Amino acid sequence: MFNSKRPFAVGEPAVDEGTGGVPTPVPPTAPSASPYTNPVSKAANHPPHSNMWKRYGDLMMDGINYLEQRKNGRAKSLKTQWSGFNKIGLNGIEWQSLYVVGARPGVGKTLFASSITRDLQRLNPDQDFSVLHFQFEMLGRNMAIRELSTVSSLNVRYIQSAQDDGLPPLSEDDYKKLANYANKQVDRQEYVVDTATSVAQFQEIVEKFYAATKKPFVVTLDHTLLIKRGASETNQQQTLEKLATVMTMLKNKYPVIFIVLTQLNRDIDNAERQIPGKLSNYPTEADVFGSDSLLQCADVMIAMNRPAKYSINLYGPHQYIIEPSMENYLALHVLKNRFGDVSVQWYYANYSIMNLQEVAAPRKKPKKTT
Repeated sequence: MFNSKRPFAVGEPAVDEGTGGVPTPVPPTAPSASPYTNPVSKAANHPPHSNMWKRYGDLMMDGINYLEQRKNGRAKSLKTQWSGFNKIGLNGIEWQSLYVVGARPGVGKTLFASSITRDLQRLNPDQDFSVLHFQFEMLGRNMAIRELSTVSSLNVRYIQSAQDDGLPPLSEDDYKKLANYANKQVDRQEYVVDTATSVAQFQEIVEKFYAATKKPFVVTLDHTLLIKRGASETNQQQTLEKLATVMTMLKNKYPVIFIVLTQLNRDIDNAERQIPGKLSNYPTEADVFGSDSLLQCADVMIAMNRPAKYSINLYGPHQYIIEPSMENYLALHVLKNRFGDVSVQWYYANYSIMNLQEVAAPRKKPKKTT
């Protein structure tokens, strides 16, 4: 039986107490399609060439085994800092899933992804996993500077000694506080690839990373339009189609979570979509660049919008009242959700310290009574 002294982490070796607690290693070159499969399940009598298909009854038992793991707390999702966001999945982000997040430039999709991953290991201390960032939009160093701003609540321009808008240079005391925090992060299981890759290179790095770490991992990609075109791909759409196919294969093969960032098309900037109180205020699946490819492989698809950017004071058919103080309110539209319902969630982006907070939805315009 599995060791019951601690929760079972996705993809880790099973421990047989009958052998004195010696782990039974799982070969990294041939990971199970489901990290929750009970290794003591009775083998099925498959017909010849069963590597080409699976018997439905075996999948049913695989599902039952997974439910038992969830019930006993040995299989868990990864919790984020936001309770509302956790409710999109199974009280957190489910393993072997793919989240696609789209937004126009400057709205905060990179801030969104980094806010999730920064606290994952702290919030899930009973799960052993790594984080791998494919950061093609900014230097890896800038990711670190943003985090230092967030954890210290110090203005991101101040800590870089921009010395504008009346800001002084970074003080020695504040510098020491930031350096002290940075020194404590040296052993954090988080890694960055900051050189753009092709889809083939992306796949190779992901597979080599799993082979090297031999543990579950979270992958972020920022963002899809910066993936390099392969020799056989004649346009960006073909590259996205190949990327979607590869990520689907990888999430079915390895204990991995993908958080993939992409752009929203320019159509959402059109004036007719900024008429207050209209359905057209809301982003749709068609607004997500490459949605035909990404939608098929995504378990969750999200579009982020910033109503105040377009001076919309009455947002969407729900008629949310966007007050002047809500300039940095972000509407997070869950367009697809294999784990539950679609919804609209609200966040406040404090861009000066690179912080994202979950907030209550704005009040709605009262309905007229006759």
